[in-house]
Amino acid sequence: MFNTKDDEITHCDDGNRDLNRTVLTNERRADSTRRCSLGRILGRLLLLVLAWTSVLTDKSEASHPISLTRASIYLTREAAEVRIEVFLEDLYLFHQLQPNREDFLNLSVIRQGIQLHEQFLSERFEITDVQGNRFESQSVSVAPYDLPAEGVPLSDLMGHQLVFDLQYNFDQPPEFLTFTQMFTDEEAILPSETKLEIKQQGGGALVEHTLLPHEPYSMRVNWENPPLSPEASEEERSAWQKRAKESLLGITNYSRVYSFLYIDDFEVRHEFLIPYLSLDEDLVLARDEDSLLDLTEQDLARQQIEGYFASGNPLTIDGKLQQPIVQRCDFYGLDMTDFAIPSKRRVVPVANARVALILTYRLDATPSSLELTWNRFNNAIWSVSTSIIGQGEPIRKDLSRIGEGNTLKWTRPSDWRLPDTIRPVKAVRTQSAPEPLSITLLLLGLIAVGISAPAAAAGRLRLATTAGILSLCSILLGLQIGNPLSAAPNLPLDDEEAGAVFEKLHDNVYAAFQRRTEESIYDGLESSVDGDLLRRIYLEISQGLTDEENGAANAKIESIQRLKVTRNSVPPPESVFAEEDLFGIDCSWRVVGRVEHWGHVHIRDVLYQAQFHVADMGPNWKLIAMEAFSQSSMNTQTQLAQ
Repeated sequence: MFNTKDDEITHCDDGNRDLNRTVLTNERRADSTRRCSLGRILGRLLLLVLAWTSVLTDKSEASHPISLTRASIYLTREAAEVRIEVFLEDLYLFHQLQPNREDFLNLSVIRQGIQLHEQFLSERFEITDVQGNRFESQSVSVAPYDLPAEGVPLSDLMGHQLVFDLQYNFDQPPEFLTFTQMFTDEEAILPSETKLEIKQQGGGALVEHTLLPHEPYSMRVNWENPPLSPEASEEERSAWQKRAKESLLGITNYSRVYSFLYIDDFEVRHEFLIPYLSLDEDLVLARDEDSLLDLTEQDLARQQIEGYFASGNPLTIDGKLQQPIVQRCDFYGLDMTDFAIPSKRRVVPVANARVALILTYRLDATPSSLELTWNRFNNAIWSVSTSIIGQGEPIRKDLSRIGEGNTLKWTRPSDWRLPDTIRPVKAVRTQSAPEPLSITLLLLGLIAVGISAPAAAAGRLRLATTAGILSLCSILLGLQIGNPLSAAPNLPLDDEEAGAVFEKLHDNVYAAFQRRTEESIYDGLESSVDGDLLRRIYLEISQGLTDEENGAANAKIESIQRLKVTRNSVPPPESVFAEEDLFGIDCSWRVVGRVEHWGHVHIRDVLYQAQFHVADMGPNWKLIAMEAFSQSSMNTQTQLAQ
């Protein structure tokens, strides 16, 4: 509980502290009263069992089954003020205080226990920064208490509380804090619990969490967008949550497992984010006793983690079990929000380290259905927040280890678009018609031949000679104008036809880049690009779709907009094509691409310009040259997947 005025803790004088302590403990006294009746009956039995366990294990702290404390923390930019409420029974059990012959704890013995517990709390309650550095408590003290002069009977220990105050100072306002209590050992049958209540200066609502021993809890302290008061309206609450979610790119819980299943036309990608310590139970990750995860430890853990998940969480696509490719496995601290950015190799705190893993499944055809079974649960991972991201709204579901809640099934919606089809552009054109004059002269020559032969046979030599000369001249002149018996040549394309041919080829180029492997992209390009140009176009377009800031990831093409398509008359160098079989195009176009990782999207907007040459390569038109190529980024932005 906090005593606040204008969002500041009000420190009471000694005369009022007893009253404050009484108010502070009223809620827990109600619980303890209910427990005391049973405690009076079974208390001695529990203590005897505990004592016997202590004798057998020599670890009385590890066996303590009933430690329930509350830690109330008030955060300012300069300090954390901590009040920890402790039942008197905790002092008795933790520090093995000795009762008198009447089974009472004398006040002198209790004071001795208080001194021991001040040191105990300063060592066993830990606050660390984003780098894992521990803040040392500047002061530890106990609030004034009121206990009977004759001491407290063992059967009534749960009816009395003590309040300890600890102060931790900050050199600068912290952005992240991690809280850990180590009041009992991790192996304790009934471990200690600490009810954590955190209030931030300038914020209204409490942050509440139950701390189990050696299980750290991390939180972001947002000084610009502090928690709202409980009286805030639904509209204010919604706006606050939206701001908080956007600032963290959707990853708002540092101890939760996040799973993202991306479904593209030729690829399924499974990305997940897991607290490092949650894997320790299954993998027994090797590390030193210190609180930092160094680079050597990360490299060893990486091999274990990659193999563990590559062989688990089976995924079937269209009824066939798929084997993944491990694309990335990185380690991050609390200060990372954009996990698409490649992790710089650095030491991170063990307590709040997170593992970011990407598994890729490459496909030859568009997936119609899939089924994911999450079988990597353990005592630290009971549920997984899963999202399916493709076309349209993301589908969200929590997977659970309970019952059949660990299976996720998906069927492709009927309204999802299919990938663009790549079709060669046939070089079918209009042929030129024979010249009418040529046909007329040839017919005239044939008629003259028909006259000349009978005239010669009849002895009409002058007529035969005249007709023969006319026939020869007509045929020769007609053949010179054009041979009607030869194949008619193809006509050059007009500007509209040339533009339409180029746009089909250009669409084919980007349809090929929807594929996810180099081989399949090359196969798609081959139908529309000549071999000499194919490699260059692959490199140039790939570079434009590669986001170096996000791990050199390939962007998914969102849209293509041709801004200008005009015909030009510039022939390519060393052209061997006839004029009617070749044309040039000046084009500028805009490509919007998306790089999606861990529930958020990086949008890249790139402008291109180039001169293309298109030639009739036999049955099909193809791009044969590209000159004056340039690209420039117009805009980049990051947003949550909608």
